[in-house]
Amino acid sequence: MPQSKSRKARRRRRASKQDGFKRLRAQLKEGPFHDHKFVIAPGGEVKMSEVLGAFIEPYIDLADTIEAYRRLLTVAVAAWNIALAPKAEQQKMLDEIAAAGIPADDVESHTVFREMVTMLIARKKQYFAAYTRNIIAFEVTDIGDSYHLVVASTLENDPI
Repeated sequence: MPQSKSRKARRRRRASKQDGFKRLRAQLKEGPFHDHKFVIAPGGEVKMSEVLGAFIEPYIDLADTIEAYRRLLTVAVAAWNIALAPKAEQQKMLDEIAAAGIPADDVESHTVFREMVTMLIARKKQYFAAYTRNIIAFEVTDIGDSYHLVVASTLENDPI
C-alpha cells in the first residue's frame, strides 16, 4: 500500500531535523568547544531553540529567506551573549564582533548592526533575563513549510 503524502512529508521533515542535529554536532566538534562535553536537549532544561525563537519573534518578518533567517539569528545570538557578559566587557565584545563581520568602511552597516544589537540586548534584559545560558552555536534546516532551529548552549550556571 502506498504511503500517504502527509506521511512522506513527515518523514522528510523528521530526516531534515535529524540532519540539523548532525550538522550542529559536527560544527561543535570542529569548533572552539571541541574539547567540551555537550548534550542536545538535556532533560529538565528549557529548549533554547524555543527561547531563541521567541527572542527574535518581533523581527521574524525581516527574514524572508533562510539566509536572512540565519543572519537574523547570528545577530540575535551575538546580542544574547553580549547581554550575558559583564557590563565592562560588553562594548569590547560588540566592537570585536562588528569588526570581524562588517568591512571597516561600511559605516551604514556598522550603524544598523549596532542599533539592532542594542535593541536586542534591551529585549534580552527586559523579557529574557531569567535565561542565563550562553548560546554556543545553532543550525537551521529548511523543512519545507518552515525552518527547524537547533541550538547548542551552556547549561544554567555553566559559563563558557
